[in-house]
Amino acid sequence: MRFLALVGIATGSLTASACVTASDATPAAVGQSPRQVADSFLESFNALDSASFDRFFADDVTMFFPGGPFPTARVEGQAAVTAAFRSFFDMARERGATRLGIRPLDLQVQDYGEFAIVSFHLRGNGNVGRRSLVLRRDAGEWRIVHFHASSLEEEQ
Repeated sequence: MRFLALVGIATGSLTASACVTASDATPAAVGQSPRQVADSFLESFNALDSASFDRFFADDVTMFFPGGPFPTARVEGQAAVTAAFRSFFDMARERGATRLGIRPLDLQVQDYGEFAIVSFHLRGNGNVGRRSLVLRRDAGEWRIVHFHASSLEEEQ
């Protein structure tokens, strides 16, 4: 049931500004903005495209997952973070999903030169999901070095 709530919070569609295909969804080349990277990252997530999705994470990434089918402790390192997401993608496919519908609300980008923070909300099934990505520019490419995901019940 918790899995369905997590998938349910991800229903809808991406905003029009996120018009990239999963095959284009790779870490940003020199000149792309943190917003473009966030849009591509979300498109990879929606497409359940592990190969593309995994490349957004730095080797030293850390993550707090929102619970449910995910680990509850901080997860450290690209291999551990992407393995947790691959399990989620596999569960979604086993339940018949071919695509998720993540629709970020109130997406905000704070660009600090070599670092950027992307934050947004998700709404669905009586929950508010809060997401924060910390990006670091390495050799001209933006990579996620920290990802925080939490959910709250909406106030009635």
